[in-house]
Amino acid sequence: MNTETNKQTSRRFQENHDKGELDTMLAVMSPDLVATANGGPAMNGAQFDGMIRMISASFSNSRHIFESQVAEGDWVATRMTWTALHTGDFNGIPASNRPVSIATSVYDRIKDGKIVEHHAVFDAMAMMTQIGAIPTAA
Repeated sequence: MNTETNKQTSRRFQENHDKGELDTMLAVMSPDLVATANGGPAMNGAQFDGMIRMISASFSNSRHIFESQVAEGDWVATRMTWTALHTGDFNGIPASNRPVSIATSVYDRIKDGKIVEHHAVFDAMAMMTQIGAIPTAA
């Protein structure tokens, strides 16, 4: 695959999340997917699927705003802002109905048109502050 095709695969993954088309989104993943979020433990495809479905149940109106994207070889780096509305329980935190806007970077490795590695880094502290789980600084 060429780098432009790989970039499109990575973008399509996020765009399907925004449309709420989780099965289509997850179909872009390899059965051998390895995923991490904020440097946490590696997840397989089933674990990642569970995390995505939990986030989707907790936040509505998801939108990934693509800021920049770079590809080299089979790797794609995407810098974006994720916006959503906190409308469901999130890790024991009741819905606040507050909007969130989170800086996010994603690194995907693409093989044969599928994402085989997905590493996301996002501002979890900002998200927790925005939904009211952490008080804002005085």
